[in-house]
Amino acid sequence: MTTYKTNHATTTKSMTEWYFGKAFVASMTAKAKRESKKTGKTEFRFWQDGTGYLTIQLH
Repeated sequence: MTTYKTNHATTTKSMTEWYFGKAFVASMTAKAKRESKKTGKTEFRFWQDGTGYLTIQLH
C-alpha cells in the first residue's frame, strides 16, 4: 500500500497525480520503491518547483 501526501496533507493518488502530474508521481513512486529496497526506509519526500512537497509512504 502507498500513501501520498501533498505538502503534508494526505491525498488520494488521483488528486496527487492531478496536482503534480502523472509522470512525476509515477517516477517518484518508482524511485521510492527502489530506494526502499536498498535502504529499508518507508517514507520519501520529493520537491517539485511550483507545487511543493510530495511525500510517499510505503506500507
